[in-house]
Amino acid sequence: MRLVGGVFIVALLTLTVANILPANLGSNVGSSDRREMQPDSIYHPASLSTPGLPPFIPADLRKAYNFLPLYNRNVDGRTTRIAIVDAYGDPTLSSDLAGFDGFTGLPSATVNFYYPNGVPRRTNSNWAVETALDVEWAHSMAPGASIDLVVGVDASLGSIYNAILYVANSLPGDAVLSMSFGLSESLYPTTGSATIASFHQLFVTITSHGTVAVASSGDSGASSCCNIQYPASDPLVLAVGGTSLSLNSDASYSHESAWTGSSAGSSIIYPKPSWQLGLGDSMRDDVDVSYDADPNTGVMVLALGSSFEVGGTSAGAPQWAALLALASQANSIKYGAVNSQLYNLSSYHDVTTGSDGFFSALPGWDYPTGLGTPDANATVTFLGSLSLVATNTNSLQGVIVTTSSLLTINMSALTVSGNVSVVAKNSTTQTTIFTKTYSIQNLKLQNQTTSFQVSFLLNIPISPYSLSSDITIKLVQNVATASVLLTRQLDINGNGSVDIVDVSIMAAVFNSTVGTSTYNPRADFDANGVIDIIDASIAARYFGATDFL
Repeated sequence: MRLVGGVFIVALLTLTVANILPANLGSNVGSSDRREMQPDSIYHPASLSTPGLPPFIPADLRKAYNFLPLYNRNVDGRTTRIAIVDAYGDPTLSSDLAGFDGFTGLPSATVNFYYPNGVPRRTNSNWAVETALDVEWAHSMAPGASIDLVVGVDASLGSIYNAILYVANSLPGDAVLSMSFGLSESLYPTTGSATIASFHQLFVTITSHGTVAVASSGDSGASSCCNIQYPASDPLVLAVGGTSLSLNSDASYSHESAWTGSSAGSSIIYPKPSWQLGLGDSMRDDVDVSYDADPNTGVMVLALGSSFEVGGTSAGAPQWAALLALASQANSIKYGAVNSQLYNLSSYHDVTTGSDGFFSALPGWDYPTGLGTPDANATVTFLGSLSLVATNTNSLQGVIVTTSSLLTINMSALTVSGNVSVVAKNSTTQTTIFTKTYSIQNLKLQNQTTSFQVSFLLNIPISPYSLSSDITIKLVQNVATASVLLTRQLDINGNGSVDIVDVSIMAAVFNSTVGTSTYNPRADFDANGVIDIIDASIAARYFGATDFL
């Protein structure tokens, strides 16, 4: 039996309040512009239900979306902070949240309140329910995380801008930012400082701190291709669409379909980011991922002293934010602009039925549901590593060498593992003269101040002189790249690494040229006929690198 109606008051709720009033905060952001962000939630009074039937409580969605294995490993968000931006606030949040924790069996929540432009002087019931939804359900899925609730004095663009600005400037340690609101791209001003470009710069700062920005896509469905809302349309923001979720009687996952209200489509502002190439058209497409959002399969929320069943894509944003906070804790990583990594993940519930009125759900990525809804345990596990696929072709001394890598970077251990294949062909006859796949295991990335790097060599034993495919893996802010250089074998003495002996052999014949008595072709790494500064720089670049013979 589920508790509905009434006022829930349970002791033990940790709250701190910061009334932040810097005189010039956001003074240049369209304070006279009364366009307002709209909350993306739909609600109605709740009724009694049984496990597996809506309104869902945390235990239902924890099981359905496979959060339980994470909690069994004590992955609950502890040590992380989730920022939530809302407007107007919720005057009964403390008692409602305590009551919600009490009847759902959650531990008490730690919520820190911030008011960048002062405490709101009036309330708004829609935003009160929105605020309760955001806080209660971020806490439901990441019960160990602290919540930083940043409240705008109202929902005007200037007020919301100031709230996000506060996150950018004052909460750099937060793992995630959740935003359950938006406004159609076409409704933003095109001049002044309350433009989309101004907001985008905030997300540049926020993601540079390692904070993931998450936003709901909207609840209007779609009637055309190109009327999506911002901030969900920003390529630095993870856009969350909506589904209708059905569970089995034991609350295990049954199936989902696209929710009719899931706003989706193509941006009229942002071009296609690289991680969406091949999808949709030439512009940034929403959505990226999805979550239960149908108000008829909604979640239980206590707000304003009463209980509600709440839906809308607002329900998904704080829960995806919570999931990414769990990943941050489990993997000791702050992800920042995480979208490109999530597009490499395949362990989603792929939603293939239903539509939002214009776009239909399809196998793989689609507009209303994106990549799908999460398998939380698989998502956290995947985000502990990065995949790196790279292919490079070079030629030297009449040989064409193609190097292909399929590598995994363990983000917590900072190690590289996987397979790299080398195929060498005669450049004239195209005959294959050497092929081998090398197994790379747990090579350690080294801290280079602004990046993490590791280099290694793949020996190519051919005549007249052995070659080497020299690979450097570089990791900068969770983006991995591979560079490949083809040279003669750098490990001249063949002892398995580039060391001082190899450098000494090269130095002893420095400045010698082909045809002279001192010239050593094995030290002419770039095979240009002279042992010069280029060869020395190559030896320095790969000094200490392991040679896979």
